[in-house]
Amino acid sequence: MEWVKFIRRLKDTGMLLRNIRHYSDLRYEGDGTMQERMELLLTHRKSLLEEQRKWNEYLENLDEKIGIYRKRIESTER
Repeated sequence: MEWVKFIRRLKDTGMLLRNIRHYSDLRYEGDGTMQERMELLLTHRKSLLEEQRKWNEYLENLDEKIGIYRKRIESTER
């Protein structure tokens, strides 16, 4: 059950299905593939961090625009 949850989390985080399948195939090959599996996860982690950085930037830009609107609305209500 934990394996299925893990695969689901990989999918939910945007890992490509072909990479999930490759990871799964490696897992079934045994412990000799741990280095390659770890490298797949590290690569995916790096891409997630980049996506997170972009989304944080998008949120900052959105918050700035919301702040501009709030100031304008407050100044017209006076």
